[in-house]
Amino acid sequence: MASQTESTGLNADTTAKTSILYLYFLNTASDVTLDDILADPAYTHSFQPVLNDKRILVSDNNPVWFKARLRNTSKHPATWLLEYNFPMVDKLEVYQVDRASKDIDLLNRTGNDYPFNERALPYRGYVTELNLAPEQEFDLYLRVLDAAIVPSDITLWQPGTFISVQQGNAIFDGVLSGILLMLALHSFIMFNQLRQRQRLYQGLFFSCFAMVLAILNGLAFPLLWPDNPAINLAVLYIFAGLSLLCLNLFIRARLEQPLSFFWHKVHIFNNLLSLSLLFSPLLIGGEWRFWLLLGSIIVVISSNMLLTLHYAIAGQKSARSLALACFFLLISAAILTTAQLGYFKQLLEWHYLTLLLILLCMTVIHFSLDHIHAELTTDHDSLKELAKYKTLFNQATEGLFVGNADGQLLDANLALLQILGYQQINELRQDVGGNGMARFYANPSERQDFISQLHKFGQQQAEIRGLRADRSPFWALLSARLVPATATEPAFIHGSVIDISKQKLAYEQLSYQANHDAITGLYNRHYLLQQLTRSLYQGAKRNSSLLFIDVAQFNEINNRFGHNAGDSLLKQLGQQLEQNLAPADMLARLEKDQFALLSPGKNANEALVIAYRLIDQVKTFNFSWQQQQFTISINIGIRVIDNSRQDSDSFLMQAAAAAASARAKGQNRIHLYTEPMLTS
Repeated sequence: MASQTESTGLNADTTAKTSILYLYFLNTASDVTLDDILADPAYTHSFQPVLNDKRILVSDNNPVWFKARLRNTSKHPATWLLEYNFPMVDKLEVYQVDRASKDIDLLNRTGNDYPFNERALPYRGYVTELNLAPEQEFDLYLRVLDAAIVPSDITLWQPGTFISVQQGNAIFDGVLSGILLMLALHSFIMFNQLRQRQRLYQGLFFSCFAMVLAILNGLAFPLLWPDNPAINLAVLYIFAGLSLLCLNLFIRARLEQPLSFFWHKVHIFNNLLSLSLLFSPLLIGGEWRFWLLLGSIIVVISSNMLLTLHYAIAGQKSARSLALACFFLLISAAILTTAQLGYFKQLLEWHYLTLLLILLCMTVIHFSLDHIHAELTTDHDSLKELAKYKTLFNQATEGLFVGNADGQLLDANLALLQILGYQQINELRQDVGGNGMARFYANPSERQDFISQLHKFGQQQAEIRGLRADRSPFWALLSARLVPATATEPAFIHGSVIDISKQKLAYEQLSYQANHDAITGLYNRHYLLQQLTRSLYQGAKRNSSLLFIDVAQFNEINNRFGHNAGDSLLKQLGQQLEQNLAPADMLARLEKDQFALLSPGKNANEALVIAYRLIDQVKTFNFSWQQQQFTISINIGIRVIDNSRQDSDSFLMQAAAAAASARAKGQNRIHLYTEPMLTS
């Protein structure tokens, strides 16, 4: 029940990806809003937990509400990414509700009915950023509306892990689509040469199936029709119908013997069923169209598997590979459909297993037209055959390369040339002729580590800081695989390079904002305590000193002239205090008119010298506002960081107490904190 809603604890320090442990759902009428749900206890108590048998919910054109209670178990602010990974959903709204005030914050409104550029984050799935304050707890509501089904697959990610996984999935999906398109191209070439109908059906099947996969994994929408969301779901059914139709026609054309009366009727029925799926966007909608899709896949593939198995048992050799291909395709379709409905999402192996099964199926279908002895070609012949696909290799969106084990470049595509800043591949080969690919590493030692790991494990992926042709730096995601040497061919390395400079810059900006004060540009309280804690754990041989700086005139100026004057004073004073500090000293603004200085390795006497120098600097500083001059005074409390086994907050409070003692003595005063005497 919602009244007994349990919270899901989140801790960025212990996990990078998690599912919501306690998820609840509710089916409502389309006109019910979140205000209605929060105001009516009947709705609140109607939420039911999502169990294994409720992973897939029927929408029936009415919204499904999901509810979860999230709690940041860390004492630090944290950012999580919430992913609803069902690209076919029509509408999705994400709300955050403060438990105390019941304030509602709409975090994201997205879905298949909206253009791609309106998404909060530009990913293939639906991603919403959640910013959690330390130990914050709030309720999260998702309103999902779809004409057919609503999976309950909701995952929480750390941003860095999410980006890395998305990049890996994009590479894998791109390679799979490229292979399917290469198989389609080869089939069309063979059809042009031999004029065999089965080659045409085969090429069309590969092309349509590649489009189906691109729609299901969300690649087609942003690349092909980002401003036309209305056609996204319709195109899926169209290409799914075309794929089944071409598969049915291909198998019929490939079989050597004429069909019996029964199987001839089955073949015609499959064609009509595929055509009905193709035209289903014009005829039916919603849940019925979805069940038509599932039914068509099962009926067409299963019947063709039984047909080819029947002829294989009868002794037709070509039917054996076709039966095996249909079997693989049926299993692949079942796993792929189940995964799209929200199952297996926690096991990444299922995603790759599905794609590998599909690839195996496509390979069996492709080579079912040739005899076995014609397939057993040497590696050298295979390399010559791959030369036909050079165009597709060059048109890949990620940079691709092939090199030998010594680091010399053998081949590269156009995307890699653009990333590295070259016009022609000959220029690239000439530039790496001396030092090899080490030329593109900002830190050459990184390449040695990467190569050693590559030889150890056979494959490796890492983020590196690279150098372009003009020596300008950039960040790249480098993936490589080592192919061992054979009796006839030497070892070689192939892989991909993706420019992630923009993602890195965004991450660095977020990191800077998390650790710096927005007004002064100095470090903030969070970062100061973090560094102070680190110095305590490191157990430095020499004591450090913490100076707490209190500004006397800030409140007077801020109240009299407004926040702009107060902010300007803090900014100018921060610049004044930063002058003549040692490189290791760290100045931070804590809050309002309070600053702190952490000076590593300084004892009490050295800290006093620093404090007097800071007061002298402030005495020479005059703040100007609206043609008026103001002298500023400060008071400083000093706390020497010793081995008294206290935490960073305690040391800061003691330094603040020392500053208060200094303020009680007057202006521009200094007070050194001493431990209170114990009385018996």
